Amino acid sequence: MSGPAKQSSDADSRRATWPELYQAAMLELDNAKLPGRISEARRAILDRAKEFADADRSDEKTAVTDALRALKILEQVMVLEKRRITAISA
Repeated sequence: MSGPAKQSSDADSRRATWPELYQAAMLELDNAKLPGRISEARRAILDRAKEFADADRSDEKTAVTDALRALKILEQVMVLEKRRITAISA
């Protein structure tokens, strides 16, 4: 198989890194997709954190901590936005 479908398939088979998943969550505009993006990013970040838990990787540890904090804030904003929309609709 060749062409765009093959390229897409190749890209999908490559496992995304935690920064890529984090960025996808932070930039997601579709409220229906946002919870899944946040969950994927959080899972990847926590998996990565387990890999270097005992290693001296202070730069990445800081980045992971910051990313988890930002995802939590994004979740809180998402919940508040849902409440606001529900209140307006009622």
